[in-house]
Amino acid sequence: METESDHVIPTLSQVVGQASAVNVLRTAIDAYFYERGKVGDAQAFPHTLITGPAGCGKTLLSELIGREVCCNNHFTELAQNVRSPQHVHASLMMLEPGDILFYDEIHELPNAAQVTLYRALEERKLFLGKRHVVTLPPFTLVGATTHEFLLSKSCRDRFRINVRVSHYSDQEMTQLVRQRAKRLGWTIEDDAVAAIGRRSRGVPRLAVRLLEATKRQASSEGTETMTAAHVEKMCQIEDIDELGLDATEQQYLRLLRSEDGPIRLNVLATHLGLPRQSIEMLENDFIRLGLISKSDKGRMLTAKGIEHLAAKAK
Repeated sequence: METESDHVIPTLSQVVGQASAVNVLRTAIDAYFYERGKVGDAQAFPHTLITGPAGCGKTLLSELIGREVCCNNHFTELAQNVRSPQHVHASLMMLEPGDILFYDEIHELPNAAQVTLYRALEERKLFLGKRHVVTLPPFTLVGATTHEFLLSKSCRDRFRINVRVSHYSDQEMTQLVRQRAKRLGWTIEDDAVAAIGRRSRGVPRLAVRLLEATKRQASSEGTETMTAAHVEKMCQIEDIDELGLDATEQQYLRLLRSEDGPIRLNVLATHLGLPRQSIEMLENDFIRLGLISKSDKGRMLTAKGIEHLAAKAK
């Protein structure tokens, strides 16, 4: 599954990976058309929450819902930029019957905005004052979130469909990289595909970035065909290691190696010059890859993390 596309957006049947998410959506879409055939166009697709790691296709799936049910998608900015219920009112009042409203990182909506939203989902009404009530047309809310349970329970319970995406297998990453290159009309050797897939850590967004960087490297050398050597040269220039870790991520691991015991989050934040939240996001991948462990005392390298740094030092 690609997370971004400058060319053709695939259909649901062309999505790579995420078999469970695709099956849930395909069943819901088939049911939607069956029901709409009985009641006419007065029905919208059910409100849908898409949850899972960053970069694994939540936005693409939301786009595909609109394409599959032939509805207009309204993509708002990140939910963290919504400051008041009035902002939600404005988004809802522009909707036509059957339209889809998409909020990315929906758990970051302020509480007051979430209340406005779930009342609109429940009653299809906006309460703009003591006497001013606006009835909304049938519409669909699609929310994407990396932190499902930070969304209020009252809001979360209003979603009728919950779609979960996950990280990709190495085989799926290889297939995705090859599919992306083919769509863009780029020529890439199998060894290069495997090298990019291996460094992508199961995250399509990272795979796309590495593929584009490899293409730039090949172009800079005056060739149309991307090879494993181009991948290696690109990684050397951009300081990306065998696991696809960038310079900041590698520095994080080296900081852990430099201490005899656990290091607390605030110490890491000071050394790296990053906010705590950014570091915690980095750590999600480190834990999934088995490179670090976390406890009340702080963070430590695992045996696998020590082995990875040792291999890079050779």
